[in-house]
Amino acid sequence: MEGAVVWLTLLRAPGVGRTRLAKLMDAYKNPAEVWNLSARQFAEVEGWTRKAAAAAVEVLRDERAIQDAHAELDRARLAGLRLITQLDEEYPHRLKQLPDRPPFFYQAGPWRSDDRPTIAVVGTRRPTAYGVSVAERFGRRLAELGAVVVSGMARGIDCAAHRGCLAAGGTTVAVLGGGADVCYPPEASGIYRRIRQTGAVISEQPPGSEPRSEFFPERNRIISGLADGILVVEAGKRSGTLITVEAAMEHGRDVFAVPGPITSPMSVGPHALIRDGAYLVTSAEEILETLGCAVGAPKTVQPEGLTPEEQQILAWVGEEPRWAGDLAEGCGLPAGTVQGILTLLEVKGLIRQVPGGQYIRIG
Repeated sequence: MEGAVVWLTLLRAPGVGRTRLAKLMDAYKNPAEVWNLSARQFAEVEGWTRKAAAAAVEVLRDERAIQDAHAELDRARLAGLRLITQLDEEYPHRLKQLPDRPPFFYQAGPWRSDDRPTIAVVGTRRPTAYGVSVAERFGRRLAELGAVVVSGMARGIDCAAHRGCLAAGGTTVAVLGGGADVCYPPEASGIYRRIRQTGAVISEQPPGSEPRSEFFPERNRIISGLADGILVVEAGKRSGTLITVEAAMEHGRDVFAVPGPITSPMSVGPHALIRDGAYLVTSAEEILETLGCAVGAPKTVQPEGLTPEEQQILAWVGEEPRWAGDLAEGCGLPAGTVQGILTLLEVKGLIRQVPGGQYIRIG
């Protein structure tokens, strides 16, 4: 019987939960041995109660629970996911340091944890144009400097950071609040597919799980745990982003914040963090230098396969929003031609249209 089936079956026992399961994995490295434990042996594991021990013994004799565990693994395989437990070599070494680490998670994508600096970029789901531009810029620059970017693929700042990293050909990891095979939000399907191809989409939740509000605080601790430091771009006074920050501080991670306009409600969160001791940063280099990472010449990725006209227009699109008419005037090309090329550049993930119809370059 597959070792993973034992862990998935145990998680179906009332009162076991992920924390107790992680403690059990610390005590017993061989799943086959766990299969035959008595209630007394379960109860001797740190953090286990007699009630949880009795439930564990009972569920391991429940054929329906075992079948359900097998079915979950089958769904994962069909969805292109693999189960990674804390006993596996590819389990991220940063997560192993956490007292509240996930005993296992599902992953899609080729990424494996390594010694590259890993930065979490988080923020509001309702960013300003400034916040989106900054998140994309940091995501891209961190990738150019050789860092891995972690975020939650939520609307707003999260997706902007992923986009920037992908635009630079970097590695980015998305931690979801639903199953790793469920793209959420739906409009991020392009980002989701690209991350699965080059980085990783991971989740504690079973395959097919729809996102639920109670899952997001749990996934936030994984975002923090995977990273060496966490960057907050924009967040309101009561933003859920601050849950990730709290987890980062509990995990001993450095917290960085980008200042914003004092008139913006989305600047309240970062400014409060800076007052409380977070590092004020204006560049990716500052983050890596603070973490003690060597910062060499950035690795830049030039877009390939562009026509001369596409290259010309892309060169005119910068970090400040530009109207299509202004770009046509600057490039000396017909407005209709410019609009068509802008659409193609947007499809290729090189530029983005902001509210109001203007365009900015991603990253």
